[in-house]
Amino acid sequence: MKRKYINGDKMHRVNLDNYNLRSDLINDINNKELKIEVRKLKNIKVEKTYIDEQLSKKILKKEGNYISIIFDDATDSKMVNKIKEVMKKELKELLKKKSLIGKSSLVVGLGNVLSTPDSLGPKTIDKVISTRHLYELSNIDNNYSCVSKISPGVFATTGIESFDIIKGIIDLIKPDFLIIIDALCSSSIKKLNKVIQITDSAITPGSGVENNRKELSKNTIGIEIITIGVPTVVNLHTIVREFLSEYEIEEILKTKGNNFLVTPKNIDFEIDKLSCILSDAINKTLHKMTK
Repeated sequence: MKRKYINGDKMHRVNLDNYNLRSDLINDINNKELKIEVRKLKNIKVEKTYIDEQLSKKILKKEGNYISIIFDDATDSKMVNKIKEVMKKELKELLKKKSLIGKSSLVVGLGNVLSTPDSLGPKTIDKVISTRHLYELSNIDNNYSCVSKISPGVFATTGIESFDIIKGIIDLIKPDFLIIIDALCSSSIKKLNKVIQITDSAITPGSGVENNRKELSKNTIGIEIITIGVPTVVNLHTIVREFLSEYEIEEILKTKGNNFLVTPKNIDFEIDKLSCILSDAINKTLHKMTK
């Protein structure tokens, strides 16, 4: 980044390289070795890539398949159904690739329902259709797969690691695979609430707000894992890098530090819409629903 000075005063230089631009999104990474397959639809773009072990070490992202569904506005009623259909198609293809169609699942909504930008997981879970209790009663339509769901809360309110809650449930009910929904962090304000990322790689609860807990992955929990996330926040220094002079950046970092997250003012409305999109696509993927 080009250095800016106030009245030629070099005392106000600040090395922005010391402030990492935090991102959970694979499409925030600019690396020539990252091979991306792009499919363009009307007002929606789908990007797919695979991170192997070697590239994983270079770009510091977990190994696995990554699917990014990019759109303009999840609050536009005309756009919503299109996003749902695209997500359903991509999610079903990934499950088919991993031989998980029709298998039993545990759907987990990570996050804090009391913090709006972090409430995507719990609010999505509210609308996911659970059927395991019907399977136990032997009273279930064949069009519905065996689905359980849980929102484990956050360590600060429960005093229990999300990993421990999820692992305990998995050991008890033994689902075939895990679907996790979580809010993510981006390094671009232009992507907030406009990307759905689906991946079969690992996830660390709380990573979006830089409060990392124990990793959830096939290696740590013993079953296949699918994670679905939407970026709802950016770091403060992401904003200041894009819009302010170095002098202004330095003053903000002195007073605010590097621990502030920024989210859109209408985040509550957008989270409600996004949770409906995710839950509907998940329901129609896991169950043979006609509507």
